Amino acid sequence: MKVKNIILKLAVLVFGIIFTFSSIFAAEFSGKIYYTKVNIWYENTNDILSTNYHRGNILPLGTKVKIHNIIGSKIQFTPEGSGQLFTIINTKKTSTISTERLFNRYFSTEVIKPGAGDYYQANEADRENIKKGIITLGMSKKAVILAYGYPPTHKTPQLSSDIWYYWYARLHKVNVYFKDDKVIKIENIGPAPYPGIIKSEVVKEGGIKEDKIKEKKVLEKEYDLDTELRQSDKK
Repeated sequence: MKVKNIILKLAVLVFGIIFTFSSIFAAEFSGKIYYTKVNIWYENTNDILSTNYHRGNILPLGTKVKIHNIIGSKIQFTPEGSGQLFTIINTKKTSTISTERLFNRYFSTEVIKPGAGDYYQANEADRENIKKGIITLGMSKKAVILAYGYPPTHKTPQLSSDIWYYWYARLHKVNVYFKDDKVIKIENIGPAPYPGIIKSEVVKEGGIKEDKIKEKKVLEKEYDLDTELRQSDKK
């Protein structure tokens, strides 16, 4: 019993320390002006997952923002000149880093100045592609991060890896291959077509087999779950 009490007290102490440091971190940055370090992709401003899906709109790197809150897994901010609140969510399913570290990947106190920083180290063609959120062969890892943001850490825990895994959507993946710090291959992997639907769909007597009707409904439902799965990513 004594051992259990000690363990419980230690757990409470650790939680208290974590909560205290998180509160200090949030207070340190809340209300201050920062600049985006990478392009931020979003469809819904209140639902920007750290999974970093590449569809919808782009909030460009270098955008001046005001940080409002950093609460738990959420980072809330407003871009300059916009009354729209943006929320980045550090989802546990695809992120293995803290919200604090995620914040530091997205934001900096330093404005992008001509001739300085990773953006201006890229050549002119790459800078144009970065603005458009496009990656191309020959790009450096730094340029890819500026254009695409960071790959989710559950599949790309180390940026030193020669393969980075990104997603357009829940069932649509993009693999980026590097050699000597340059992109050598971009592999686009979309959802597979419905298996088992075309073959043997019609029986000799006419009509559609009952089991195939059920199979088709199940598969169509499976491949139409992208939005629902995105919501589950946040849990």
